[in-house]
Amino acid sequence: MKPLLLTVLAAYVVAAIHSVLAFVNKRRTLERITLGSLAFGFVLHTVSLITDWTEDGHYPLFGLRETLSFLAWTLAAAYGLVIYRYRTPSLGVLTLPLVAVLTFIASVARDTSAAAASTTVSDMNAAWLFPVHTTLLIFAYASFFVVFIASVMYLIQERELKLKTFSAIFHRLPSLTTVNNIATSAAGVGWTLLTLGILTGMVWSRSRDNRLWHNDPKEIFAALTWLLYLALVLYRATAGWRGRRAAWLGVAGFALVLCTFFGARLLGGYHVFG
Repeated sequence: MKPLLLTVLAAYVVAAIHSVLAFVNKRRTLERITLGSLAFGFVLHTVSLITDWTEDGHYPLFGLRETLSFLAWTLAAAYGLVIYRYRTPSLGVLTLPLVAVLTFIASVARDTSAAAASTTVSDMNAAWLFPVHTTLLIFAYASFFVVFIASVMYLIQERELKLKTFSAIFHRLPSLTTVNNIATSAAGVGWTLLTLGILTGMVWSRSRDNRLWHNDPKEIFAALTWLLYLALVLYRATAGWRGRRAAWLGVAGFALVLCTFFGARLLGGYHVFG
């Protein structure tokens, strides 16, 4: 366990706990502690990634440990952007615990990144394409998680409005308009990043073994995810699909994202890393 990553984990745990407390108690002081701890952890996490990159001699996105650490970092960044744009700290009640859990797993997971990196880099003709490809995809996954959280919040509020049962949770969530706007923006950003990630992956594959497509599980799930979020982006652009149906599509889309992320590890294939 690397000491710097352990400090990052501690900061994220503090942020996650205070985010839950702020959601329950609706106290600004707790929200400020959450944001302060998150910012501190994010800065140290950035330093940790750069340090790993320098010491290990490869981009810090090989193997399970580095992939989960990088994903936690992108989720923290995505949450920060949502806070800055929409002022909705309630999303942290689900996002920040996940960030802490991913960081914990990354801190205790066995490090196999060096072997994966040496195998991959030795086979690549265009080494610069790999970090671009993987970074775009990880940020796309983070954007789709934001879509998922916003969709879940929309469905909770929509159900309580329909049943006229307004629980304490209802009054602590952003408005339906706000969560709709968050989901729409995040879906558009995520789909764009996924598109660029797939394209750079195809170029990388072409330079590596002269094939654009290998028809393995990760590529198939990625294509299905791309099509689903394209439909979501198009449908959210029409008044008839803003709301419950679009929210359910956002939930279904995230299920495909999970299949894409874990597909290579569970089913095997050309992609051997996250």
